[in-house]
Amino acid sequence: MSQSDGADAPVDAVVVGAGIAGLSAARELLAAGLRVVVVDKGRGLGGRIATRRIGSAVCDHGAQFFTVRGRAFGGIVAEAHAAGAVVEWCGGFARPGSLGPETGRDGHPRWRGVRGMTDLPKQLADRLTAANDGRCVVRTETQATAVAIDGDRVVVETKGGHDRILARGGILSPPVPQTLDLLAAGNLVAPAAGGDEPETIATLRDIAYDPCFALLLVLDRPSRVPPPGGIQFDPADGGPIAWLADNFQKGISPIPALTIHADAAFTRQHFDDPPEEVTALLIDRARAWIDGDPATAVVAKSLHRWKFALPTTIIEAPLVAVSEQPPLACCGDAFAGPRVEGAASSGLAAGRWLARVLDRG
Repeated sequence: MSQSDGADAPVDAVVVGAGIAGLSAARELLAAGLRVVVVDKGRGLGGRIATRRIGSAVCDHGAQFFTVRGRAFGGIVAEAHAAGAVVEWCGGFARPGSLGPETGRDGHPRWRGVRGMTDLPKQLADRLTAANDGRCVVRTETQATAVAIDGDRVVVETKGGHDRILARGGILSPPVPQTLDLLAAGNLVAPAAGGDEPETIATLRDIAYDPCFALLLVLDRPSRVPPPGGIQFDPADGGPIAWLADNFQKGISPIPALTIHADAAFTRQHFDDPPEEVTALLIDRARAWIDGDPATAVVAKSLHRWKFALPTTIIEAPLVAVSEQPPLACCGDAFAGPRVEGAASSGLAAGRWLARVLDRG
């Protein structure tokens, strides 16, 4: 989805990032009657809720599922379910390292996108841009390069310097280190930590993330991953695999394909190693769940590096306000919990906050 918003025309709110947090924020802003522009550097929507094709195979290579515990996110999921975009996957996964069936149901259904995890953000974006008289525009392949303040306006500069977005207020939803880079580029914060910077910025600098390798494998036959198609490994097992999923069993791929997530320790150790070496190491550790010799059973593979996969520092507040006049806030999964629902809840809170501040003028 890529639409034009009329370049320099002022809007009420600009949202940087079209992941679940940014789209949820836009949902609240639109509900308040505001004009909103959402920009994202990616070709698609969802951020770390990501689905990728390898030939005929379909693989979720970011977030693998989501749960629903709160009413607000439950409303988003209910709409998506009614639209045929999401479906319940299972109630739990196999024991870590197991070849046996599903165990440990805990009463919380695990949900997935019908065709892949990106179905959830796509459906949310479709509702934002449909039948709203142009009040919400989502622009993909639009990379923000700086976020600044000019008088009473938030200014978002985009790649190339030929396009800028002026807004009465803004919300930043990328991973916090990327948000700080945008603020530094706009001279709103120093490039590095300083002793006299505001407490809010110091709080943002304390947020850290774990990295993660995501290895996608297309197989020539069904895998040996037990039903329902997912294994969550215990960190105490020593890695290097944190998650293993069979996208064919999961119901999103027409042919057998695995998603392997490496743990943080392994990813840090090998982050800059040649991809083929990392791939070989992970395939070797996943050999037990590949039926046959991996040299012939694996017919295609792709390795992706998530630098900011999972926040290790969580702020209890759902957002951090960088500026009150004009209003500018940060949100995301580092603010309300490192889950899909946490990111959505943070975005909803940020959208409500910005709408209230703008309403007060």
